[in-house]
Amino acid sequence: MITRILLFLALAFVVSVTPSWAQEPVPCSGEGTVISCSFSSMQTTNTYEFFSDGRLVVQFDTVLTSFDLTVTVVHVTDPLPLDPKEFPSGTVCVKYSGNGGQCDRYDFSGTAVTGGFNGVPVKNKDYKGLITLTLSYVNSGSQVIQNPAFGHAPGDITTFTENILTSYSVIPEFSDPTMGGKVPGLSSVVALDEPLTENDTFCSLTLTPTNNPSEQKPQIEVTLKIVSGSNCAGTGLRDKTASLSVSTTDGVTVSFPALKNVEGNKFHWDSKAGLNEYDISTDGLVSGQTYTVTVFSSKISPQSATFVAP
Repeated sequence: MITRILLFLALAFVVSVTPSWAQEPVPCSGEGTVISCSFSSMQTTNTYEFFSDGRLVVQFDTVLTSFDLTVTVVHVTDPLPLDPKEFPSGTVCVKYSGNGGQCDRYDFSGTAVTGGFNGVPVKNKDYKGLITLTLSYVNSGSQVIQNPAFGHAPGDITTFTENILTSYSVIPEFSDPTMGGKVPGLSSVVALDEPLTENDTFCSLTLTPTNNPSEQKPQIEVTLKIVSGSNCAGTGLRDKTASLSVSTTDGVTVSFPALKNVEGNKFHWDSKAGLNEYDISTDGLVSGQTYTVTVFSSKISPQSATFVAP
């Protein structure tokens, strides 16, 4: 009788103890050009790793129901169906070096039962807020990116009518650019490259640590100089189209931290110095961590520089 009791207690102990090697279920499955991931209130972000066809991160603000979301990569070629009111003539898709120089379109489908197109989740029924998409890829070495754009074909249409680009990064030690955008609903997206509108010359992108005069909080002053000719010693040119992104990386994934006191993502003009200027608040950034500032514009190709947060 004692032996049976001891055996029962031993079995109960084994059942109650979770092995140290046990792992949480992997939320994504699939390979090649089709990957499906599970989303729930506890799993609001997933990474679709397509390797030679890029890496797409899908992040919901709030998930209300549980659903699977499938992303399918479709190889496409120019000319793409682009809305000429949004994308100027000469806009082309970005060719990837890892898949034989092909462009990739990302299509969404899902298992949401709320009646969304192709089963994709529906806003305010399956989730709340906007959806953040972050796409990383290695573009073809023969294609120099001029003015990046993130094409989106909303709803069930097949024409790309929106440029959802909100952030862009070219980290010097990485060969893969990363772009970010926000959408209210999921549909097809594609990485695009628009032609430059001017034949201006990039001269310098300088990052200087400084302080906010009123609050004495550390900032990074960004100064951008471009000229209309080829002489960088000449008078600087104002760039009303220039935007700025701050990014960081863990060595694999690139992310865009939220910045405080954002100046509308646009530079202001110092006419006396002939410089485009922007002040980055370092409030909330991780001290000692390296961040990359990338400037993208319709006048010059993307330019980057790095700083270490104080």
